[in-house]
Amino acid sequence: MISKSFEINEDNINKRLDIFLTENLDGLSRGIVQKYISLKQITVNKESSHKDYRLKLDDFIEVKIQAHENNEDEAQEIDLETVFENEDFIVIDKPPGLTVHPGAGQRDQTLINGLIFKYPKLRSVERYGLVHRLDKDTSGLILIARNQRAHSMITEMIQNRTISRSYKALVHGVPISGETIDKPIGRHPTNRLIFCVKEGGRESVTHFRVLKKFKNFSLLDISLETGRTHQIRVHLKHKGYPIAGDKAYCKISTWKDSNKNELAAINGLKRQALHAYSLTFNFDNEDFEFYSELPQDIEECISNIQE
Repeated sequence: MISKSFEINEDNINKRLDIFLTENLDGLSRGIVQKYISLKQITVNKESSHKDYRLKLDDFIEVKIQAHENNEDEAQEIDLETVFENEDFIVIDKPPGLTVHPGAGQRDQTLINGLIFKYPKLRSVERYGLVHRLDKDTSGLILIARNQRAHSMITEMIQNRTISRSYKALVHGVPISGETIDKPIGRHPTNRLIFCVKEGGRESVTHFRVLKKFKNFSLLDISLETGRTHQIRVHLKHKGYPIAGDKAYCKISTWKDSNKNELAAINGLKRQALHAYSLTFNFDNEDFEFYSELPQDIEECISNIQE
């Protein structure tokens, strides 16, 4: 069960209820939030509400979501690479281009559709066992809980920041050294599809170190303290090191001292060069460590950029 409450302050006045909750309930898509609003598992001032309700100062929101059988999404046979599984959780190595869960824009051919085909019992677990997400065009390791007990435990571990998630990213520019980025993130004021660093946003902390420097690019090792939507992409853009191939947060198509091969390699990327390569945690007093090699598309891109 998810049980949370929020009291609306001046920063969130006039925001839509469904948008506010999507921003403040990690792991829940806007479509799922809207479903729970319609099921009256989310109330405003002790009364049922609707998805487009505009928040007012001092509104009191209560979220009490009960686990239930998920029957609305279709099981589909999708080729998934299972790195590990036991009775409590599954680790999947997600390819780029695979959306994690069904939503308004895509109802099928997602990771969830494939998971419930391969593991039908996930229908009885909250959010099909989903405890964190990767963007559609980010590849790498994703953790799925197989039962409600594991779901609650892993969700709490994520909230307590005891799960270590590390990424590799190929970025424009050459940082002098590693850095911690501690900047709040919120929805962009004019483009609701993206996020930005903004006052009043949610606490967001990203650490990075430089693995390798190239002439015009760098390969970074990144770790997260928080897990906000688009966090790495937003923070790196804010610092002036946008991720190569990131169509939403990087508009760079030419740069000084480039050559033909480098331009073709970077501009030929069909997604952001971001890969979740490491996942480490302790579950039931047992340590687990999982690793994933850089995918071929990122490796080939790196081989064509100037040293």
